[in-house]
Amino acid sequence: MSAAGGYLKGLKGLAGLGGLMGSGSSRGPQGLNPYGNDRPSRRPSWRTLLAALAVAAGCMLMGLVCVVMGDMVAQKPVFFVVLPVALIVAFMFLANPKALLLTIVLLRAIANPVLEEARFASFGGLGGLVNLAVILLAAVFWMREPRRIPRAAWMVWLPFIAMQAVGLLYSPDKLPELRTFLGTLSTMAMFVVAFYVVEDWTSFDRILKLVIWSSVPVAIYTLIAIARGDVHVTNDPAAMGRYKGPFSHPNILAFYLVLMQGVLLYLWKNARTLASTTTGARLAMAGYLLVLLALLAATKTRSAWMAAGAMFFLYGLLFERRFLLYLLLVPLLALLVPDIRDRVLDIGQGNVVVQYAKLNSFTWRRVLWADAVSWMAPARYAFGYGSGGFFFNSPTFFSLSGGMTTGAHSVAVQMLFDVGVVGLATYYWKYLRAAQIFWRFRRDDGLLSAMFIALLIGYIVVSLSDNMLSYLVFNWFFWFVMGAGCAIVCRVRPDVGHRAPRILGRRARPWSARPA
Repeated sequence: MSAAGGYLKGLKGLAGLGGLMGSGSSRGPQGLNPYGNDRPSRRPSWRTLLAALAVAAGCMLMGLVCVVMGDMVAQKPVFFVVLPVALIVAFMFLANPKALLLTIVLLRAIANPVLEEARFASFGGLGGLVNLAVILLAAVFWMREPRRIPRAAWMVWLPFIAMQAVGLLYSPDKLPELRTFLGTLSTMAMFVVAFYVVEDWTSFDRILKLVIWSSVPVAIYTLIAIARGDVHVTNDPAAMGRYKGPFSHPNILAFYLVLMQGVLLYLWKNARTLASTTTGARLAMAGYLLVLLALLAATKTRSAWMAAGAMFFLYGLLFERRFLLYLLLVPLLALLVPDIRDRVLDIGQGNVVVQYAKLNSFTWRRVLWADAVSWMAPARYAFGYGSGGFFFNSPTFFSLSGGMTTGAHSVAVQMLFDVGVVGLATYYWKYLRAAQIFWRFRRDDGLLSAMFIALLIGYIVVSLSDNMLSYLVFNWFFWFVMGAGCAIVCRVRPDVGHRAPRILGRRARPWSARPA
């Protein structure tokens, strides 16, 4: 009994010790903590689990990307730069969006060969990444300052982009046209972002100078191509000997050069430049303008020649009459060059459509347009056949297609066929609204108003006979410049962006200075 009693007393003592230690814990009677402290063990929170899963998913994604990139690099070595460039773009997007935008503007033109090479038919590749970055930049800028862009500026693009989205819904070939729509959306984004980098006249001039500096590598690239004889390869003997620079077609280079000439002429002749720059700087601008004119001649793009001539004619007529004399001398000197003379005379040959006849480019276009319009059903005149309808149906209606697809070679015909009269109206509305903004600024800065309206008219004219909507690089720069012009107009004259324009009924001279 004594032994049994001692044993029971020992058990009670251990129980008391356990109770004593348990009572010392702030958590109540949970017993001893295996970690030797008074806090109980806790399971990981749901945030920690999600973070761990995100890290694991990121690692798996990076591994997959490395495997895919390895296969791509084996096919095209240029894809070796895709991942580093993507990381740089992502970092700059987060760190300094405006710096990313200005970097894209500066390097986009000369980087075109790399972007063209780093692409696949199924998706845009590196060029698609740059397009997406621009769209996201426009969205970020707008969310930060939604009131920065006035209603008049929005109405330049919104009807057209809305109709393009509607046309995508009944497109006969949706996936390629979705990529085309995103390219058009990125062009609109370039117009939008210009409002967020133009604050005043100083920033406006800097943006235009940045655009001009972006053309310097393009000019050097093209001069090297001319020295090496790297001409554009084509099946048309009449179009041989043309140079395309870093772009995919000589026409893109030609229209790009016309835009640069218009911007450079404005920078050279505006009152701020004349008051603040040295004679040497102005001579450098004049010399570079001559270089751009020589490169334009090397493209052998007749419509671009006419657009440039009309622009300089308008400038000479309104501001400096001596430019009219230059405009007479330059064509006469250009005709002394055999290649240019042959290119001009080619328009007079091959105008008769007969069997086995070789047509010149303009007559071939006329046959294409006539076949397209005559094939359209009257019920389709209003809204067309959907985005990409012309290209998709061209083997059916074009008598000279040979079973191959072809573009419309006219934005007007393409818009009419794809999205009908309604879509065509929104296309011309875009230029009309932009021209109205510049027109109302004619008494504040007549040179800006005249040059930017001349560029708009030139675009409309050349788009009558070319696939201008397919020239993404040129459209980017064109609408970025137009956006910068609209931005400075709306900054200096806020009433332009908020009051309905009235063009008729003014008695003042169209390009006279605005009274103080």
